[in-house]
Amino acid sequence: MSPEQNYPAVRFVVRYGLWLAVAAGLAPLFVAAVALLSGWGGGAALVLALSAPLLFLVMKAFAELVAIISDMLLPK
Repeated sequence: MSPEQNYPAVRFVVRYGLWLAVAAGLAPLFVAAVALLSGWGGGAALVLALSAPLLFLVMKAFAELVAIISDMLLPK
């Protein structure tokens, strides 16, 4: 089996890690907007909006760690 066929999830995260982080960061903002429009209250929207940057940073760090590990450990 060639190295390109191994670990498709790792290749996906390495290739699209930035976009995954952006999507993860925007998702709470979208839910916060829905929460405000549907009347859940400002507290829920505020918590969701404040969690967006944290979620982005966590996903970005995860993608970078996967890239580092794949560079070091996976055969080329």
